[in-house]
Amino acid sequence: MSMSIILLLVVISQVWLLSYFYPKQVVKRINYVLTHCPEQDYPKLYPVPAKRIHTIKLVYQTMNYLFMMIGAGLIFYFTYIVPDYRAHINILDDLPLLFGIAQFIPLFILELLGYKHLKLMRQQNTQTNRTAELQPRLLFNFVSPFYLALAVLTYLSFIIYELFLCDFILNVDAAIKIGTVTLTNIMFIAIGMANLYGKKRDPYQENTDRNKQTKFVLESFVFISIFMTIYLMMHSWVNIYELNILEVLINSLYFQVLALFSIGALLGRFKVNELNFNVYKADKIA
Repeated sequence: MSMSIILLLVVISQVWLLSYFYPKQVVKRINYVLTHCPEQDYPKLYPVPAKRIHTIKLVYQTMNYLFMMIGAGLIFYFTYIVPDYRAHINILDDLPLLFGIAQFIPLFILELLGYKHLKLMRQQNTQTNRTAELQPRLLFNFVSPFYLALAVLTYLSFIIYELFLCDFILNVDAAIKIGTVTLTNIMFIAIGMANLYGKKRDPYQENTDRNKQTKFVLESFVFISIFMTIYLMMHSWVNIYELNILEVLINSLYFQVLALFSIGALLGRFKVNELNFNVYKADKIA
């Protein structure tokens, strides 16, 4: 199989996975909740009317269909219109990266709206009694020390690798990469600690579901940190040897693996039909 066909298949996979397959699964989850947990029976789940959630779902679908059509158009253009895609390799090498960022925009907007949704649920929560966990929420109860040590080792190896490439004289490019990874890891740590020790984002969530969610968040951050660091090391390597075709490949695979560890893992671990929605029913009047 030629490199051209491999590149084509990988890019097609990126468009299909990020703009069709995973968004379709997200919409299925939303439809399941709207169908099986109607607003009149589960009022705590709806700080905003169900009609608004339908609108948000429609906008999310439309944005993903739009990006899917744009992606298909770009693939068609560089496959059938451009005589030789290698003549445009300086543009193509970063195109999967830039397009991948764009493909994550609908999900990012959905996450922001979800955060606002939970905030409204906390504001409307009238429960006066609180249930405390008997088990301490310790870090190593949610993520393996081995994985944490591996993430730290990968980060330190990345710094040494970048300094080695510039003869241990820190240049702008290496400083930007090291700074980006460092700040991203700090953000992961801050969000992770907020999930571990902070207040419940969902005021009605059972402790069992919360612990499962915390474990998922912490493990996802660790794996994404490791993969992101390895990706940047590979990116530096292909830049040194000017392997632009391989850069197209790793840029596209980067976002696919990122989606796998984030939205893919979330959909796999948290089956919507296994979640406890009874906590969102109306309180019984004595």
